[in-house]
Amino acid sequence: MRLAFCLFKYFPYGGLQRDFLRIAQGCQQRGHTIDVYTIAWEGEPIADWHIHIIPISAWQNHTRCRLFAKAVAEQLAKYQYDLVIGFNKMPNLDIYYAADVCYQTRAKTQHGRGYRLLPRYRQWVALETAVFSVEQHTHILCISPQQQAEYMRCYHTPAQRFSSLPPGIDRNRAAPKNALETRQAVREAWGIKGEMHLLLFIGSGFITKGLDRVFISLAALPHALREQTRLIIIGQDNARPFQRQAEKLGVAHLVRFLGGRNDVPGFLLAADLLVHPAYHENTGTVLLEAMIAGLPVLTVDSCGYAHYVNEARAGRVLPSPFCQNTFNQTLQQMLVSPERLVWRQQGLQFGQEADIYSMPERAVACIEQLGKRDLNIQHLSFTQMMKPQGDCFRAQLGRRTQRILREGKAYFIKQHVGVGWKEIIKNLLQLRLPIVSANNEYQAIQKLQTLTVPVPTVVRYACRGWNPARLQSFLLTEEIAHQGSLEQYCQTWRQIPPTFTLKQALLKEVARIARVMHAHGINHRDFYLCHFLLDGSVDIAKCVKLYLIDLHRAQIRKKVPKRWLIKDLAGLYFSSKDIGLTRRDIYRFIQYYRQQPLHEVFALEPAFWQQVQQRGEKLYGKHQHSRNSLFTENS
Repeated sequence: MRLAFCLFKYFPYGGLQRDFLRIAQGCQQRGHTIDVYTIAWEGEPIADWHIHIIPISAWQNHTRCRLFAKAVAEQLAKYQYDLVIGFNKMPNLDIYYAADVCYQTRAKTQHGRGYRLLPRYRQWVALETAVFSVEQHTHILCISPQQQAEYMRCYHTPAQRFSSLPPGIDRNRAAPKNALETRQAVREAWGIKGEMHLLLFIGSGFITKGLDRVFISLAALPHALREQTRLIIIGQDNARPFQRQAEKLGVAHLVRFLGGRNDVPGFLLAADLLVHPAYHENTGTVLLEAMIAGLPVLTVDSCGYAHYVNEARAGRVLPSPFCQNTFNQTLQQMLVSPERLVWRQQGLQFGQEADIYSMPERAVACIEQLGKRDLNIQHLSFTQMMKPQGDCFRAQLGRRTQRILREGKAYFIKQHVGVGWKEIIKNLLQLRLPIVSANNEYQAIQKLQTLTVPVPTVVRYACRGWNPARLQSFLLTEEIAHQGSLEQYCQTWRQIPPTFTLKQALLKEVARIARVMHAHGINHRDFYLCHFLLDGSVDIAKCVKLYLIDLHRAQIRKKVPKRWLIKDLAGLYFSSKDIGLTRRDIYRFIQYYRQQPLHEVFALEPAFWQQVQQRGEKLYGKHQHSRNSLFTENS
């Protein structure tokens, strides 16, 4: 394949840049042609790579990046690349390597509303939206589950567009056999004598990585301990503001700025503690590099890889919100703690057992897989997706559902074309929230997927417009291979009763889905047996799997109000009236739903279940007279 790699700037010492280099080299080794587009390239060019340097002149960084993205788009239009892979957020990417934090989340949590009026904010968000918007097709190689959740929350990016990668730690960071000799040699070379303590700070981005916090903590050490401590700083950034801070705090004589270097492994062996109190950090590769070198770590939980430190028990991770006094005290304790040897051994053990090295190989595999996959349906425009395309299964006011075929695969698409103001006003007068787009169902599916409730797999979701009466949107899902709805399957039970085992398995699964859904703040509003589909890929006699569908009216809250719980459960009761369930079957369902003995359920909430029964009988009353109450205090 011919691959185009895009990044704003390349220099040898940045974490993102090192990841880019290793992934691109991995692609080259697999026989792919590499083109690189960048504003600036520092260091030696790579043999057989076509490096396109696009000089951009602008005062502000966000403007330079916007102009670069525009210039790259013009270049990409001239050539036929199989895939375009970006390491910074910009339009026209097929694949994005997500090394940066979610800018929109950071802006909202660290700045006031006025900041969001600035051109800087608008341009950065526009670049981020061009990658993560539901209307895009960019596939994301994600190295931080925490940031994936943030992007999905801000942009509703489908989970299917993310591929998770393990860390990609360079094995040359691991402690060699002559680690003690190397440690002693480096310490002597930099004047670290006897029992002196050496702190190490690594990162190209002193502000983001929290170097100011380290200086404050160093200055807060007791005098005797402080004078026996040295701090070495490795990283490519402007050191002048921090040199002034060190002088003001009276610790300048304890600090050395070494810039970006290639001999980092030696310093990892020579140091006594890595300090990394970052303000925000998508991953924090240096944390793992320190651990596998046997260097204890002091960091904060805002780093994406901080959880590895806790898992390995190779140092300390301070919780958010950051407290400077706590960091000061912890630094002092760790410098004199006899546990340092234990932290060292546990870090070394973790490095031998954990899968933290395979990121480049996994990334290359993802790139090759995506290059072979047919993405035609992903590339259809919004207008094309809103056109009638297949068999219409249902058409209602402002909404239609169609089954379509693409490349031998079946999908269902729900198209919302605007309900009009009359329908919106009618719903509001009835104290109901009008459903004006496919976003409602999309959100419910995303939520239920995280709760192990089988639901249709979302392929694409998009929305266009601002007028709620004319809002256009669609939700494209994969067709479920099924044996029919639960209503269809159960309609012969009166004549041909099922086995006891099968009936109980179905009762348990329906109760489980209802319990999980309601416990996490979701109510269906159309909770009938016809909206449960039996999985057709398995033998129902051996395994019961039910898909929950038609979630366009679902509601999501922190807690489901009682009236909506009653409505959902009454809907189930109503839709099961004619399938031959016995009183015992219904009691068993209640036990499975509440996960409590029946006598405790009726002792605690007899009125609730009476209301469920009454609401269900009222629905059924259009077809048949109400039956005797099932739920009494003496049942």
